[in-house]
Parts: sequence; C-alpha cells; structure tokens
Amino acid sequence: MNIKIERSQKEKTPKKKKERVISVGKHRKMVLVLWFLLFCSLAFGIYKNFTAIDRHTTHEKVVVKEKIVNTSGVENFTIDFAKEYFSWKNDKEAIEKRMTTLEQYLTEEGVTLSQDMVRADIPTSSEVQVVKILDVEKHSEEFVISFLVEQKITEGKKTQQVFSAYQVRIFEDKKGNHIVTSLPTMIGKPEKVKYEEKPVASDSEIDAKTAEEITEFLETFFKLYPTASEKELEYYVENDVMRPINSNLKFVELVNPIYTQNEKSIQVRVDVKYLDTLSKVTNYFQYELELQNDGNWRIIVSE
Repeated sequence: MNIKIERSQKEKTPKKKKERVISVGKHRKMVLVLWFLLFCSLAFGIYKNFTAIDRHTTHEKVVVKEKIVNTSGVENFTIDFAKEYFSWKNDKEAIEKRMTTLEQYLTEEGVTLSQDMVRADIPTSSEVQVVKILDVEKHSEEFVISFLVEQKITEGKKTQQVFSAYQVRIFEDKKGNHIVTSLPTMIGKPEKVKYEEKPVASDSEIDAKTAEEITEFLETFFKLYPTASEKELEYYVENDVMRPINSNLKFVELVNPIYTQNEKSIQVRVDVKYLDTLSKVTNYFQYELELQNDGNWRIIVSE
C-alpha cells in the first residue's frame, strides 16, 4: 500500500536581501544653488565696494568777488556841483544865475530848499578854492560822497579861509547820468592821525669796521645816484631795484643811518640830504635798503 505523504507547509523561498546603497550627492542641485548665491553675493559686494559713492559732509565756501566800480564820473560830478553850490556873490543877478545852474544838479525838492540859502540881501560872497573828495561809498544805485571844501568868504574888506566837510547822496542811472538826491550835510572834518614813531638803533652786533664800510659804500653810491646811468648802477644795485633818476641833485650827507643785522644781509634806514641845484631847495630823501656783501657791497632791496 502506497502512502502518499503531502507536505502541509509550502517550502519557503528565501528572499533576497536588498543591497545597501550609499547615495553620494543626493542634494547636489541644492548645494550648487547655494554656492551660486554665495558667489553672486561676493561679486556684488566687490562691485559695490568699487562703485559706492563716497558720502561725506561738504562745507561750501562762498567766495564773494569784489566788483571794481569806476567812481571817477560821480566824483567829478560832485566836485562841479560843490563849486556851484558853495559859491555866490551878493548880487541879485548872480544869485538868480546860481539857482538856474543848480537846477541841473538838484531834484525839485533840492531846488526849493536851496532858494533860501543865498538871499538877495546877503552881505557876503564866497569863492570855492578847493574841493577834495574824502570818501566814496556805493549804496545800491546811490553814492554817498564825503568831501572837503575850502572857501574864501568875503564881507566888505574882510576875507577869511573856511574849511568844511560835507556828505551828499548822488543817484546814478544805467547811462551814467547823475542827480543830487540830498543836499550837502556838514560832517566832522578829518583830523591828523596820532602816530608815535618807535625809536630804532643800530645793531650792536655790527662791528665798527663793517659799519664804516657800509657808510663809505652808501656815500659813494648816493653821490653818483642822481646822474648815474643804468649801466653805472649795475655795479651797486642788483636786479634794477633802484632805477636812474637823472636829476639835478647834489649830495650833501647821510643823516642818522641805522644798520641792523638780518641773517646774511644788512638792513639800512637812512635819510639822504640833497641840494637841488635848480630850485636851490634842500631835500631829505628817506630810504630803507637791504645790503649784501658778496665780495662787494650791493643793494638788493629798496623800499
């Protein structure tokens, strides 16, 4: 008897094990993108560094150029006006003529105010000797002129010189025409400036022999100077600092020469006394010189 034995369990086929795969560069695209961005950032930074605008605070300085104004026209106008305004005669016809002339200079208001200045019964007459301009200031279209007037006032047989200072306003149009916009107003006369000379003495460091040499040189030069030619002066003077004067002067003496040492040169202050042989007057010419000795004394600076 044949007994067939069946296996109740199926034979299990062993599964193949999956091989372990190592992924290299799985995020390669992302890495490339990041490297690209880094490169772009670096390139942009370098570009900005070279092209960036250097911003800093700028302090602007406004340079005001002075404009030269020609004042000769208004000065001449002022002088002519002052001569007419401050001159008169005690004569009715002359007074009327004066007012007619002043109408060419004054505004209508100025003419009206000037009517009472010189009356028909005035006992004096005035003659202007000198008009001297003291100062000119430009105010927009007007000039403010300060001037000095010297008058000879006569009353009968008595005459006297009068000096007065005035200020007047004058309008100037674009064509250079003028008109007096305010009558002369008296101002203070200029006074002599107080000035105290500082005493200067010769430098004690200069020995007697050097001082004697300089004195002898200056005496020789100033004897020659009045008639010296340009060629003759070349021996005494450097770079034409003193030009020929071709004058009728006779040297008399040096007056109070003062010598001071200045590094390689000698500073000289001296008064030179000359006699003018033509006019017979005595002149004192004051010089400030700088001398240098390069074997011979020479004048290198003259003021």
